Amino acid sequence: MKSAKQQLNHSQCGESQPPLSPLRSALNSVVTSSQAYETYIDNGLICLKHKIRNIEKKKLKLEDYKDRLKNGEPLNSDQLEAVEKYEEVLHNLEFAKELQKTFSGLSQDLLKAQKKAQRREHMLKLEAEKKKLRTIFQVQYVLQNFTQEHVQEDFKGGLNGAVYLPSRELDYLIKFSKLTCPERNESLSIEDQMEQSSLYFWDLLEGSEKAVVGTTYKHMKDLLSKLLTSGYFESIPVPRNNIIKQKEELDEEIRGKSEKKQLLQTESVKESAFYMIGPKLYPDLFFSEIRS
Repeated sequence: MKSAKQQLNHSQCGESQPPLSPLRSALNSVVTSSQAYETYIDNGLICLKHKIRNIEKKKLKLEDYKDRLKNGEPLNSDQLEAVEKYEEVLHNLEFAKELQKTFSGLSQDLLKAQKKAQRREHMLKLEAEKKKLRTIFQVQYVLQNFTQEHVQEDFKGGLNGAVYLPSRELDYLIKFSKLTCPERNESLSIEDQMEQSSLYFWDLLEGSEKAVVGTTYKHMKDLLSKLLTSGYFESIPVPRNNIIKQKEELDEEIRGKSEKKQLLQTESVKESAFYMIGPKLYPDLFFSEIRS
């Protein structure tokens, strides 16, 4: 009978498979360990089942010897010695069946406990992956907004709730934002371009000591964590130029509405005056206007 390890190794043979993502690899490892454990349990129960069957065969053989002896048939010394162990065989058979029953129930309890633990582990891993995904979106949001000049100026001077950053660290952030939030590169497929960006984010989350934009991913991770906890990006201030422009546009809109209102009022007054004094001053013109 093949061991569980041999069966698992056998299942891995054959055609090569494409590499798995970190998440898929983690999930598959949980399934594989569960299958291996169940295989060990099944193999143990199968061995015990075979043992019981062999004892039952021996019991039947001894019962045949007893019947032959009872009918007066002669038995050799080995057969007679075997008949004397009949009670011992019955005891062993009863013990094996009881052991099978106990072991089967115990294995079910152990499997249930293991599956429950694996489900909990599975949920924890999924939650960890979700947390990583949320962190990527947060970092991407910070880096995208960091490309704006007024945001850079706020951090350069420690203004509007932004923490002060030296010019060197500002340069790191600007360069890294261009790597992770690039403009569309038509020379690459969208998949290849996003693959490049994803590798930057992956090394960032890992806090790798690898070099990037003149520093390390670990330093970039600490720096971005500092920006995320500063609270600045919860509500990014509108640049002053935009405020002035919006005020000018609003003033222009109000002025236009006022001028239109005054024009309508003037036309209304003229029209009222025409109908009040027109017949007296210009009777021919007035009545011709009415007829028309």
